[in-house]
Amino acid sequence: MESYLKYTLGLHVDIRAWMDTDTLPDELREEREYYLLEICGITCLVITMPASEFQMSVFLKERQQIQERCELPVVICFDRITSYQRKCLIEGGQAFIVPENQLFMPFLGIALQEHFKAAAVAGKQLTAMAQYILLYFIYDKVGGYHSKLDISKDLDISLMNVTRGVQELEELGLLVTRKKGRSSMVTMNMERQTILDKAKNYLRNPVQKRLYVKAEDWILALPKAGMEAKLVKAGLGGGKASLGHAIRAIEKREYLKCADTMTSIDPAWNTEEPYIELEVWRYNPTRFSGKHTVDSISLSLSFLGEDDNALELNINEL
Repeated sequence: MESYLKYTLGLHVDIRAWMDTDTLPDELREEREYYLLEICGITCLVITMPASEFQMSVFLKERQQIQERCELPVVICFDRITSYQRKCLIEGGQAFIVPENQLFMPFLGIALQEHFKAAAVAGKQLTAMAQYILLYFIYDKVGGYHSKLDISKDLDISLMNVTRGVQELEELGLLVTRKKGRSSMVTMNMERQTILDKAKNYLRNPVQKRLYVKAEDWILALPKAGMEAKLVKAGLGGGKASLGHAIRAIEKREYLKCADTMTSIDPAWNTEEPYIELEVWRYNPTRFSGKHTVDSISLSLSFLGEDDNALELNINEL
C-alpha cells in the first residue's frame, strides 16, 4: 500500500501501526488491521479488511465508534472491490484504497481509478503466502476452525495476505471457510495425505535464490536446508561433512535486512575461507522446522527443477 501511494501520488507518504487498537471492542478488531497514514502533513486512519465481510450500513455505525477514539478521517483498504461496491462507497462519501487499482480520498481531493480487477482465479502455482498458509494447516491445524486474524498472528503475515491466500486455497478446494458469528473461520476438511495429493501440482519451490557467503555463527544458527537437510533427515550423518559446506535457509525479508552485512564468496575461487550456501526463501523456513532442519514438504519442493521425477517419492519418504 505504501509503495502504491508513493508511486501514484508522487508525494511523501508515511505509514505506521495505530497503537490504540486495544481501546476498540473485539468485534472491531476481528480480521482487521489499523494504520496511521500521513500524506503531506495530513493524517488519516486506514483500516484493512476483506470486502466480502463489509456491510456499508454496519460500518457507518462502526466508524462512529472508531472516531470517538481516533478523531481522524477513516480510509478503508480492500484487496479488491467490484464496480457496484465502488459506486456505493463513493456515494456514501467513504474514503477507500485498493492497492494497484483505485484510490478515493475526498478529504484530500483525490479520486483515481486505474481499472477494475476481475475476481481472482487460482493459477497453476500457489503464491508463496498461500502455500505458507497451507503448510500451517497441514502441520499445525489439522482439526478445528481458525480465524484469519489468528492465522495472521501465528504466521506473522498481514491480514490482507491471509485473506488472499485463503481465497486461493478455497478456489482449489484445499481449505474451506465458514461463518461463525461475524467472523470467517477457516478449516481443512480433508486428511493430510489427501490435501497433499490434491495440492502437489500447485506447490512451488520455496527457494527464490541461492548464494554463497562467509560462514558466521548467526548464519549457521539458521535451519539446515538443501542436500544437507536431506542427508540429515535420511539419517546419513551430519550432511555438512560429506558436502564440504553448510546449507542454510533464510526468509527473504530477513535476508534483505542483513544482506549488506554478509560477505559473498565464490566457491570456484575460494580455497581457505569457510563458507555457507544460503537459500533465500519466499516464506519463513523456521516456522515448521524441526531439529534445526527445514520442514520435509518444503525441503522436497526446494529440489524442483533438479529432480522433478523424484518429487512425489521424496515427499512420501520424508
